[in-house]
Amino acid sequence: MILLLLACSLTAADPTPWPRPLAEVYPPPAGAQRVAVEGFGAWLRALPLRDPAEPVRTYAGAVVRGDFHAFDLPLVPGDLQQCADSAIRLRAEWLKAEGLPVSFHSTSGDPMPWARYRAGERAYVDGRHLAWKQGSPASWEQYLSALFMWAGTRSLSYDTVAATVPTPGALLVLPGSPGHAQVVLDVATRGEQTWVLVGEGFMPAQDFHLLRGPDAGWWRWSLPMQVGYWTFPAESLRVWKE
Repeated sequence: MILLLLACSLTAADPTPWPRPLAEVYPPPAGAQRVAVEGFGAWLRALPLRDPAEPVRTYAGAVVRGDFHAFDLPLVPGDLQQCADSAIRLRAEWLKAEGLPVSFHSTSGDPMPWARYRAGERAYVDGRHLAWKQGSPASWEQYLSALFMWAGTRSLSYDTVAATVPTPGALLVLPGSPGHAQVVLDVATRGEQTWVLVGEGFMPAQDFHLLRGPDAGWWRWSLPMQVGYWTFPAESLRVWKE
């Protein structure tokens, strides 16, 4: 009888392999519906999540404790891909996949386009700004590593604009040194109520991960917005410039 029960249990186990897309793993709270979205927001819903048994790890391999679910996304080498960098990487990967121009600003306000790195140019610090010199063509990972060195929560103000309504792909940004940035990965509504799924990178650089909220992984939207240890005032909500 024990062997029969064990066999039934194994048969009933979900056979779907990991990684799985975000939208499949975290359906909306009861009675709620995902908002209609295209482009970047739809791309975020397909982001692959690892097996929940796999912990979030730092770039050095240390386990990070918390109620997290790690995405199956790469890190650049070293302690570079932190909170704002993770948000930038998501946007950059989508732009590249869509064949759109990829360019973000450094904290100094200087643009850092992928096209210049791909063509063999390199940015370097010249006083308070970045200048360019000729080098060898860079890989995508080399470009991102350079970008993450000079971008951060402060530089996001150059590439985003203020928003009042959460949408998939929006950011919650606290600029500063250190500041923090989180990504609104998905949005669902039921009547006047709104829920969001929220992801983040952190310091030291670590796997981009979902912060599981109290409503089946979702967070009830209410300003000021409390997510994990962070409280975001209304002016924290921003969306990427088109």
